[in-house]
Amino acid sequence: MIRRTWQVLPGPLAVRVVEAVVLTALVLVALHFIYSWLGTVLLDQGGTVG
Repeated sequence: MIRRTWQVLPGPLAVRVVEAVVLTALVLVALHFIYSWLGTVLLDQGGTVG
C-alpha cells in the first residue's frame, strides 16, 4: 500500500518527499480527531469505575 501510494505521487523525488510528508501529517491529524471523537462517544469520560 505504501509503495503503491508512493508510485502514484506526481513529480520528481523532492516533490514526492514533500507530498508524502504532508499526506502523513494530514493522516495523523485526522487520526487524532477520530480517536478523540471515539473516546468521547464510546469510552468512559472520566470519573470512578464501580
